[in-house]
Amino acid sequence: MKTILEQIDTRYGSNNCHAYSNGNTLPYTGLPFGMNYFVPQTTDNQGAWFFQPTIPLFQGIRLTHQASPWIGDYAWLLITPVTGEMIQSSLFHRQSSYRLNDATFNPHHLAIHSERYQIRTELTPTTYGACLKLNSLKQQELSLFLHNEKGCSFEQIDSYSLRGTVQDVTETTRRPIKLYIHLRFSSPITVVRQLDLDTVVTFAATDIEVQLGTSYISHDQALWNTPDLHFEDCKNQAKEKWNHYLHRFEISDSGGNDTRMFHHALYRTFLFPQTFYELDPEGQEIHLDLASNQVRPGKFFTNNGFWDTFRTSFPLFSLVAPEQYAAFLEGFLQMYRETGYLPKWLAPDERGMMPGTLIDGVIADACTKQIAPQLHEQLFSAMLETAQKTDPNKIFGRQGAAIYQQLGYLPYPQFHESVSHTLDYTYSDFCIATVAAALGQDSIAEEYRQQAQNYRQLFDPETGYFRAKDENGNWRPGFSPSSWGEDYAECSSIQASLGILHDIDGLKQVMGGEAAFTDYLVRLCNSQPFFEVTGYGYEIHEMSEMATQHFGQLAISNQPSFHIPYLFQKSLHPEYTSLIIKSIRKESFQPGFDAYPGDEDNGSMSAWYIFSCLGFYPLCPGKNEYVCGVPHFPQLKIYLPTTDKWLTINSYDNHPHFNFVKSITLDGKPVTSLSHTDLLAATQLDFNLSWLPEIKI
Repeated sequence: MKTILEQIDTRYGSNNCHAYSNGNTLPYTGLPFGMNYFVPQTTDNQGAWFFQPTIPLFQGIRLTHQASPWIGDYAWLLITPVTGEMIQSSLFHRQSSYRLNDATFNPHHLAIHSERYQIRTELTPTTYGACLKLNSLKQQELSLFLHNEKGCSFEQIDSYSLRGTVQDVTETTRRPIKLYIHLRFSSPITVVRQLDLDTVVTFAATDIEVQLGTSYISHDQALWNTPDLHFEDCKNQAKEKWNHYLHRFEISDSGGNDTRMFHHALYRTFLFPQTFYELDPEGQEIHLDLASNQVRPGKFFTNNGFWDTFRTSFPLFSLVAPEQYAAFLEGFLQMYRETGYLPKWLAPDERGMMPGTLIDGVIADACTKQIAPQLHEQLFSAMLETAQKTDPNKIFGRQGAAIYQQLGYLPYPQFHESVSHTLDYTYSDFCIATVAAALGQDSIAEEYRQQAQNYRQLFDPETGYFRAKDENGNWRPGFSPSSWGEDYAECSSIQASLGILHDIDGLKQVMGGEAAFTDYLVRLCNSQPFFEVTGYGYEIHEMSEMATQHFGQLAISNQPSFHIPYLFQKSLHPEYTSLIIKSIRKESFQPGFDAYPGDEDNGSMSAWYIFSCLGFYPLCPGKNEYVCGVPHFPQLKIYLPTTDKWLTINSYDNHPHFNFVKSITLDGKPVTSLSHTDLLAATQLDFNLSWLPEIKI
């Protein structure tokens, strides 16, 4: 019988192109939060979309650091096993077919059978490398091609070893980065040669095991990071490390529901952020400081966009992986120490992408939930400094911090996506106020509470939407609520106007009260998914996904809409929440190559799905509250490391057509919402479902 790990097909969500996303995932084989991931490359002529699950071609196994196709790869290496003499250097002349259904795509184990060469290639990962096993079924001598399109250099160390480097530069700051690679073989090398930019290593053997180690620090460190394990031992270790996280969830009763999507979502959630620090021979944590190109002590993590992950991934970590959450905070604080700013989008250093500084939500949530109290004061200082100064290169921190302080909003046309930036800044101000209050900094807390109300300046009561103003306080002319981009990040004003996570009551007030707020939500869901391409000039994939998902203007395909289904819990029709969640789960998340309704983005959409299967959701990270939804399974258990206990979630009368929640109890006590504190202390959460909603008279 296959285990949960062996049932996970990493290809889910990988059927994508530039114009349409079903997840925009890659089928990573690697360890949770590992430094490298490994992916079979099927094409070299589609840029960042170098894997397609329906194309039965194999160009080699790519050691990759690509967190998203929109970010791109860096410091990568393609490893291709072949037999026979190769005289042409193009990947087209080197590639082979493989049978899609005969391949293994598991988190801990990748196996591909090359039809052309009749080679079975297997890989199992470590945090800093991998073990490979190559078998020539035709008993022909094996060769390995080592390729990077910018070139890579390797030298032979002894009869059984190579070492080499892949050189690159960071995308935004253009700083040098070098990946050191060590390769150890079970059979002696006969020839090492160059074919154009590629290194070719040939052996007399027909069966070889390869041990691979990598480092961003040095050749010696890459050697230290090379596993000294046989393939099966390495595979067993990888299985144990995955099970460490996967087994914190246990579906006791699926009620006939397919569990594959849930388990795949767990796998995706535990991939990011990625490790960027290493352990030296003395066990000390060290990392490459990209700002100075020096090796420094301490943790560091990368490949994470906080605009995406603050909403769902980190709140999930607070429940089921608080020890790793604390480690992440150490790494993010290290970024501040080295650059003077907290990160926004790391890959591997700051990319300066997306509005706001939404790591503030990660910190405020950690502070509220007591994830790493020993770091709170340092993190608070980092939040304040990042909020108060402007990077002249517009890479780090808040854009327009000074003018935001002056006006209370960012004006157009000086600032692109000015409304989204402003609304995100007000949420960050709430986060700073939250941490300040927890630390007894009352005057600062009050100052930022007031700033957190700045969102009101951009609400136009005449149209009922948040709109852009110029520096003189004039609305941008020619407003259309269905116009995407320009003043809004990857959405229109329809979705952005619900982005006041920290003050739902205040949002209701500016909209005209609870009835008007409820009407807005219902109209959003019942409207046609029309859009205008004004800000982009063409149809971006998020528009296409909203239009084809048939959920009105909900746009669940993108992060600004993640919380919208749960806003009904704050409306006159809280019963609609469960109906919408069940519909989205059924229609938009399918186990297969088209798994997701849009970009999965570093585990954020997977974590949304997990919360929406558990039956509760973190509407506003930084608050101790979860709003209630509807569980997917009749019974599921979660292990809570903070209290070292299991929480059992029961869902009674969990039939496909029972769309409404009749009542909820926590350890037998009726509840309508949940606190993080109460969840950690509880042992049983019970939902009673019904066919029709209860009538309130």
